[in-house]
Amino acid sequence: MTKLMVMKGLAAVCWVALIAPAVWAGESVLYSVTENTVLYPATNRPVPVSVTESKTEIFALDLETGKKRLVFSDGNARLQLSAFRGGKRIIAGGRRIFAVAVDRQDLANDPRTAGALYELSTDGSGSVRKVFAIDNFSSPFVSPSGSKIGYMPGDSTETHVVIRDTATGKLLRDAVIFSRTIEAEAAGGFGWMPDEKKIFFALSGGLDDEEMFWTTPNSPIGTYVMNEDAGAPQRLAPESTLHPKVGGMEPSPDVAANLIGVLADGEYLFTDSQYNPNGNQGAMYIYSLNLVKKTQRIFPSPVDGGPASFYLSPSAGKLVLMVQPRVAGGHAGLRAVPTADVWVLDLGSGKQTKVLSFSDTDPTGSKGPWISLIGWLRDE
Repeated sequence: MTKLMVMKGLAAVCWVALIAPAVWAGESVLYSVTENTVLYPATNRPVPVSVTESKTEIFALDLETGKKRLVFSDGNARLQLSAFRGGKRIIAGGRRIFAVAVDRQDLANDPRTAGALYELSTDGSGSVRKVFAIDNFSSPFVSPSGSKIGYMPGDSTETHVVIRDTATGKLLRDAVIFSRTIEAEAAGGFGWMPDEKKIFFALSGGLDDEEMFWTTPNSPIGTYVMNEDAGAPQRLAPESTLHPKVGGMEPSPDVAANLIGVLADGEYLFTDSQYNPNGNQGAMYIYSLNLVKKTQRIFPSPVDGGPASFYLSPSAGKLVLMVQPRVAGGHAGLRAVPTADVWVLDLGSGKQTKVLSFSDTDPTGSKGPWISLIGWLRDE
C-alpha cells in the first residue's frame, strides 16, 4: 500500500508573473521571497565574517488590483529571518506578521544560535518588535486576530503545545496533548477555531504500523479540538466520518484528515490525499463537511500538479494554495517541472484563479531565490 504524501517543498523563483485576479477586497495574499547571498555590507555586522547569509522579502498581493507591495525586508537589517525552503518560520494573523529571526553576527559565530520571535512591521520600514525568546520548536500557528501564537517544543519526548500572548510574550498554556512519544505519532495541522478559544490539530501515525491505523479500534489517530485554557483534547468526530467518499479511491489509514478551518456557514474545510487501491495514481481533495447533516462538498482544484500550503482567508470565503505543475516523465509517469503557481479558490462559486506564477532557476535550492506561501494579511 503506497501512502500518498502532501508535497511540502515550494519552488524557487527568479521572477514573479502577476495574473489578473477576480475582484476581491479586504484581504491580500502574503508570500516571501528568500535567497542566499554574501553581498551584505559589513555594516550589518560588528565583525565581518565570510559566511553565506540570506535575504528575505515579504510581499502582499492585493487581489482587487492585482498589485503587490513590499511589506517587510531584512536585507539591511542586523537580524536575519529564519526562512528556508519548505519551512514555516513566518506566520500571519489579522493585520500582524510574526517570524523567527537571529542576530547575523551571532549566527556567523555559531550556526546553532537560537533566535527569538519578532513581530514585523507591515509598512516596509523593516522595524521589528521582540515578542519572546525561542529555542527549538515546530508547527507554529497564530490566532485569527494575531493575539496569540502556539507551537510545539522541538526538544520534548511528549506531544504537547505551548501558547503565548503576542502582546506580552506571556505563557498562557503549556499542555501535554498525548503522553506517547512523538516517534509513535506525529501531531500537526494546528490552527485556531473562529472563536479563538479552541485550537484544532491532527494526530497521524507512521511507519505503516497497523496498530496506528485509525481503522483500528481505540487508535489515537484523528482530528482533535481542545480548549486553549484548559481541558483534554476531544475528537472533532469519528475519524472515519472526516474523509471524503470518492468512488474508486481510499484514504490512507494512518493519516488524519487535514482540517484547514471553519467556513462562515459552520462547515469544516479539509484536504485529504487518497489513493487508488488498484493502481499507484492518487489525488488530493479539497472538501467541506457538514457534520450535522452528514453531507460533503468537493471543491475543484488544479489538476495539473500537486497542491500544498493551504490557507483559509480571514473572511473564510477564499482558499489560497500552492501548486507545482507536473508533466509526463519521471517516477510514476510524472515529474515536477521547475515552476510553482499560487491559486485562489472562491469557496462560494468554486471558481479557481491563478494569481502568481514562479519560475525556478535553482533546482538545488541552495541559493534561490525561492518562494514560501505565508497566508493572508487583512488589509487596513
